[in-house]
Amino acid sequence: MMNFALGKNSVVLATSALLLASAAQAQGPVVGMLEACEPEITQYCDAVSPGDGRLMACMYAHEDKLSTSCDAAIVDMADALDFLFANARSALAVCAADIEANCADVELGGGRVMSCLKDANEKISSDCQTQVGAFAQQFGLTD
Repeated sequence: MMNFALGKNSVVLATSALLLASAAQAQGPVVGMLEACEPEITQYCDAVSPGDGRLMACMYAHEDKLSTSCDAAIVDMADALDFLFANARSALAVCAADIEANCADVELGGGRVMSCLKDANEKISSDCQTQVGAFAQQFGLTD
């Protein structure tokens, strides 16, 4: 079904921390998967501690029992992750100066830097605005 590999490239890891939205603010693929797969998560993976891919591993172990909507939501989430890993390096390169100028004091993770860039939209370069817009759309963070 899915095969994800995360290298130790610090640029990708840093960008992932910078650009991924937290579950609390995301209305896109992650929340969509959690909602669509709630029955399966409750039935098969309720005892699994979330984090470090354990929930996805449990879902993978039960992939033959997943509903069509859950399976589709997992595919949507995989597509979003593919987008992240395909675009993270260029987004960081394009937005590095804007992050430094506008969001240097923002704690990494939880989508905080992405939120900062969105809030500073008028101050950031047009190229960075394009990157922020693409990530916001992909991860369901549009207003």
